[in-house]
Parts: sequence; C-alpha cells; structure tokens
Amino acid sequence: MNRVEELISFDILDTDPEIEMDEIAEMAKALFGAPVSVVSFIDGKRQWYKSKVGVDWSEVPLEDTFCKFTLDKPDEILLIIEPEKDERVANTPYVIGEEGIKFYVSAPIVSAKGNVLGTVCVWDQKKHEVEESQLQALKILAKRVMISLETRKLLRKQKINIELAGERLKKLTDFSPGALFKFKADPKKKKLEVEFISEGIKRLIPGVSKDKIKRNPKELIEKIRPPYRTRLLRNFLESNGKTSAFELDIPIKTKENKTEWFWVKARPEKSGSLIEWYGTIQEIDQKTAHVESLKNMLFDISHKMRAPLAKIKGIINIIKDDYPKSDDTEKLFDYLQDGTEELDSCLRSLNDEYQKKIVKLTKIN
Repeated sequence: MNRVEELISFDILDTDPEIEMDEIAEMAKALFGAPVSVVSFIDGKRQWYKSKVGVDWSEVPLEDTFCKFTLDKPDEILLIIEPEKDERVANTPYVIGEEGIKFYVSAPIVSAKGNVLGTVCVWDQKKHEVEESQLQALKILAKRVMISLETRKLLRKQKINIELAGERLKKLTDFSPGALFKFKADPKKKKLEVEFISEGIKRLIPGVSKDKIKRNPKELIEKIRPPYRTRLLRNFLESNGKTSAFELDIPIKTKENKTEWFWVKARPEKSGSLIEWYGTIQEIDQKTAHVESLKNMLFDISHKMRAPLAKIKGIINIIKDDYPKSDDTEKLFDYLQDGTEELDSCLRSLNDEYQKKIVKLTKIN
C-alpha cells in the first residue's frame, strides 16, 4: 500500500471539522506564538486542511505547498527560518513581497508503515527564533493526530462490524421458525412493553403488523382467546417475586376469525425493578415434533440401549461364575460389572430426564 492509498484508507479527506483536530491546530499556534496553523493531509494532488487557524482557504495544490518537502522525510521536521533565502521556496508567491511568509515549520504525520500522510504546520509573516523544545512539542502534536486517525479508523471498522453482525442477527431472527421476542414487564404498574419481535410473527398470524405490536402490545394480546389471555399476562406480570421461566399453549384468533394454537416459551431476567422476557412463539406443530423426537429418544434408550445392556450384564455374571478364579480375572470382571452399572445408571438418568420433559410439554395448560 503506497502513501496515498494508505491516506485514503483512513477516510479523512474532505470530512467535517472535528474538535480534537481543531484543538491540536490551536496548540500548534500557541506553541510558536504565530497567527497561522493547520492540520493538513496530502494526497496526490493537494494539501487539504482538516483544521485551520488564521487562514480562509482549505487546500493548496501540491506543487505550491511547502509541506511536499516532508513526504520523503518522515523523521525530520521541516523548518524554514528564512524562506526568502531558501531556494526551494524563495520564488513562490507565498514568500515574495512584504506580506510573504517569513517563518515556516511543519512536523510530518507519520503512519505505522512509515508513510507521511500530512503535516501539522505553522507559519508567520514575521521572523521567529525557535527552540528545540518547541520542535519536539510539534512532533508530539503530529503523533497525536496520527493516534486520532488510528482510533477513528478502528472505531469505524468496529461500527461496520457491529452493523454487519446486526444484519446477520436480523436475518437469523427473521428466518427462524416461529417468532422471537423480548418483552419488558413492570409488575408494579402492570405494564408490558414489546422491545423486539421478529418478522416471524407475520408468518404465524397473517395480517398483524410488527410495528403496531411494538407500539401497542394489545394488537397481539387481544388476539389471544380468554381466559388464556389473562393466564399469559399473569405469567409476564407476576409480582410476587416468584417469576420464573414458563411454557404455555395459547389459542389465537387469526385473520379469518379462526382459532389456531401456539406454543409460548419465555425466560425472565431481572433488570432493576423491571423484568425482561426473552422467548419464542411457535406453531403447536413445532412442539408436537419436539415431543415426538423426545419419545423416539426414550424408545431408543429403553429398547436399543438398555435392553442389550441388560443382556451383557447377564452374560458377564454367567461367565464370571464359570471362569477359573484368579486375582486378575476377579479384577477384570469387577471392572466390567462396574462399567456396565455406570452406563446403565447414566441411561436411567437420561430416561428420567426425557420423561420429565415430555410430561412438562404435554401437560394441560
């Protein structure tokens, strides 16, 4: 990446004024007690002033600017004490005449790659004597500009990444089965706000408006058949301190005035005096499929895993009784028996857990 390409990558050219850059220009001016100072960036054709004090124009053609002499000298400050005697600039219109520049100093703004992207410069129509400490201070100001550029670029990149992540997350939520939601509940005021609900709600309940639901939750709540409406609100707005995750089957009136059943599953998180609910609304078919899947796993555990394991345990006991006794064989059979008992215990635990889940999912709401 060459110098101009790197400068462009910072996306600084032709941007609006920024307080930090303006302050650096003011400090440079005060440092030398001069009337003019600028923070500038230099592309392939011009020197553009990001911040300026004491001048009206905003850019100068590259061939006319003093700072072009810094582009190949990233480690040096450009100090011109007597411009009228310096052959590099003596014949330029900025120097000739009584109002011409009599003093010029600039520190290069140098990137980590060693490219000079611009300068912090100061000039005056009067002579100046300069101390080394002033030059070093000007270098520090130029470094501050570079730090600001790097920070600005990093923040811009992070913003882009955040926006991309947000777009991906939106696509995931929009195309996920059912509808995802985030509700905020105030149990004391008996108030429920819809902070987020995914596009899936329009597929579940044709004719509803996601934006209207966010503005007024009644757009959704009133479509739920009573008494399930009251039961659902009670779960969201419970104020007895026993708020917990819940699952509920609810009947909803569709656009054609038909009743369809849906499965609501939500988990709460405390946020001060409020409760944030994260959850999903699914077609009841999704729940049915989930229950069937659990039942299939129960069948596999019971018939395809525990039954053969019981046979293995019986075979081990038969062989152990008939096998010649010795310390080594006793240890081997004990190891086999312990292993099969441990596996059987694990399968029993899984069986019990899946049974509980099925009961919970299929109980009457």
